[in-house]
Amino acid sequence: MANNEKKSTQNAQNAQGNATKKKNGKRNLVILVLMFLLLICLFVVQCQLNKVKQQALEEQKLSELALRQQQILDSLRAEQAKADSLKALEEARIADSLRLADSLRTADSLANLPKVPAVNKDSLKNVRDSIRAYRKFRRDSLARVNDSLAHIERDRQDSLNKARFADSLRNSDKVPPTAEITPPAGRYYDPIKLKVKCDEIKCKTFVSIGDTLNPQDASKGFEYNKTGSVFFYATDSVGNRSAWEEAKYDMASDNICGKNAYPVPVGGKTVCVDAYEYPNQPDATPKDMVSQEEAARICKNEGKHLCTIDEWQAACRGKDGFKFSYGNGYKQSKCNTNTKAAKRSGRKAQCRSWYGMYDMNGNLWEWTASTSKQHPDKFLVAGGAWNTNNESSCSVSKFSFYPQNQYPSVGFRCCK
Repeated sequence: MANNEKKSTQNAQNAQGNATKKKNGKRNLVILVLMFLLLICLFVVQCQLNKVKQQALEEQKLSELALRQQQILDSLRAEQAKADSLKALEEARIADSLRLADSLRTADSLANLPKVPAVNKDSLKNVRDSIRAYRKFRRDSLARVNDSLAHIERDRQDSLNKARFADSLRNSDKVPPTAEITPPAGRYYDPIKLKVKCDEIKCKTFVSIGDTLNPQDASKGFEYNKTGSVFFYATDSVGNRSAWEEAKYDMASDNICGKNAYPVPVGGKTVCVDAYEYPNQPDATPKDMVSQEEAARICKNEGKHLCTIDEWQAACRGKDGFKFSYGNGYKQSKCNTNTKAAKRSGRKAQCRSWYGMYDMNGNLWEWTASTSKQHPDKFLVAGGAWNTNNESSCSVSKFSFYPQNQYPSVGFRCCK
């Protein structure tokens, strides 16, 4: 009997505990829902505040322009009133002087004067001279006032014309500028100095590290040594803005290849590929007019070998397998693909693959150690030359080149 009562009491306690847990669970769920709704409300309020702030800034600009125009008009009215007052004063003085001269001409006045006629004539002459001098002063003063008014009017018109021109530019120019980050995205083994450039005059550039939440001025450049994403954009003088762009960087410290060569994974192995066309020096003139046989011999003498087509294309395409060393779309400004001659190595800073190889698109065709499958006696050249435009991708190659021949548009680079 006692055991049954004890068991009943325990069951009652368990039921009460379960009810309490359910009640607490419901209360926590309600709190979470309220917090979520509160976050949504805060987000909506923030959006409205940003919109109101933007409208207030625009209204302030319009008010400042209206105030400036009103100040110019008030200044013109004040100058005009001053000129009218000066003119009325001068006319009153001239009238008084003329009345005095007329009184001196009358016979009665001359007879009543205690002085001799010679003295009266001198007085009349002095009055006439004074009138002439005052008239000249009046003309000069009016001329100066008119010049001032004309100058003020010209300034006003210039201000209005500039405002109209700026409005016209804003209304006609809707094309955003093009932003470009230097050095481009890729793998680097030493700290770099990032800078964002723009293709327009009076353009401002901005950069944000890791995300797009903290933009800062990027026109002067800054030191960078971090693996991750860098976002950037540009605005022009009339307010057009480019979209955020992302550049990914990999700051490595394991370059096993030595100077001016960098590791590239190719078919499960690592190959060291020269960063520049032979002689593999930045700003050097790349060697052309060299046969495939001579190119292979030069690489061998330096303890390397002439790159195969697979090694060459892996270095060009980078880790993402791009069509061009800088991306999948052809851009004429990136590499030397639309000129009349080869440029010095590395002059086109944007023409860099992810792994660090320059001028793999355009500049010079490059000999490889691979033969054509259709023509085993002919070797492939890759990458295009200075005049091949979009036919200079990482995958483009030619086979109509005999190993003993030399060509002015063909060079090479070495691998190890």
